[in-house]
Amino acid sequence: MTPRTRGNKVWLWLFTCMEAHLLQVTTDDGECRFWLAAGTEEEAVQLVLDAIPEGWTAKLIDRGGTALEQAAALGLTVGLAPGEAREVSRGVGLS
Repeated sequence: MTPRTRGNKVWLWLFTCMEAHLLQVTTDDGECRFWLAAGTEEEAVQLVLDAIPEGWTAKLIDRGGTALEQAAALGLTVGLAPGEAREVSRGVGLS
């Protein structure tokens, strides 16, 4: 934290870490896909459910952190903004 002054007030700049979660999405025909979403666990699930067609399911799979670490190592989390969800299974051999 770096304190900054502005007039007679002290402002503290806070830096927070973004949470990102890896989710398994199952289509209505049984195909498995993988998505990343930035937010809390609950927000991540809702972000993905909002992005996929009705009838598909989404569940968290990064409870141990290993899957998310692998996604980060592949560069899949680059540019992921808070409140964003994106499919990552196509073209990277995760399916």
